[in-house]
Amino acid sequence: MDLLQLKYFCAIVEEGHMTRAAARLSIAQPALSASLGRLEKELGVSLFDRVGRNIYLNECGQSFYAFVSPALALLENAARSVDDFKQQRLDNLVLGSVSQTYLQDAIMAFKRRHPDIRISQFTIEPENADRELNQNDFDFLLIPKYLERPDFIQEVLYEDRFALALNTSHPLADQTEVRLADLKDESFISLPKGYAFRDFTDQICLTAGFTPCVAMECFHCQMLDLISAGLGVALVPESFRKKCLYNHTVKVLPLAGPPVIRPMLVSYKKARYMTKAARAFLEFLHEYYTDQQAEDCNECS
Repeated sequence: MDLLQLKYFCAIVEEGHMTRAAARLSIAQPALSASLGRLEKELGVSLFDRVGRNIYLNECGQSFYAFVSPALALLENAARSVDDFKQQRLDNLVLGSVSQTYLQDAIMAFKRRHPDIRISQFTIEPENADRELNQNDFDFLLIPKYLERPDFIQEVLYEDRFALALNTSHPLADQTEVRLADLKDESFISLPKGYAFRDFTDQICLTAGFTPCVAMECFHCQMLDLISAGLGVALVPESFRKKCLYNHTVKVLPLAGPPVIRPMLVSYKKARYMTKAARAFLEFLHEYYTDQQAEDCNECS
């Protein structure tokens, strides 16, 4: 057996379908099938059960994959470590994210400090998240939810507490805090459906016993203007308060009861070699959000 056969085998397992695996590898499906056939002939066992046009990983295949997958990861890490040593400098950082705005302030601050690092950032579609995680073409995954993946390390950088942003002319603006349940008849401003932020804020309301009436859908950059115009209220992170410093038509109120917290997470695969650029980025994130938390504490005191 050769390395290419093993890579092809893992791609079939991870995609769960010959056509998708062939597309991922940019080869013709017959060539992929032939490679798998040669591998099975050499091993003397079938790695997949064939049912019609579908294939399913059997027990032999599962056992074989359990050894091959980490072995390939070690080889890939060895190649990356040699490349990193050869370059002897910070070079390229690849980020996968469900939203271009998630951790964006920290990413921009990192780029200002390390202008020599090239940052490639691509969006992961939630419905294709498992496939993207298996391919693992990124140094870090930026996603605001916990993964049920033992092959990933997830670190909490910061816990963003949520509040309510509303126009200062709103009847609730005179209160010192507001109960979520009292917002059931309000018109909300939020991100479009499908965004992780929208899913989170919708779930906050559902937990309080109601489905939010979203009257305006927009992106983060438009939200302040829409609230200022009195077109609705919005559930926002406490950090949104900084955007309102010079806007006296918007007020941010704490939510009464137990704090509603959204963890700010960075995730990365255990088996992936961490380049100099990746190490610098992770260290910077911890520094950035430690300073952010200290700043928030000073504002509250």
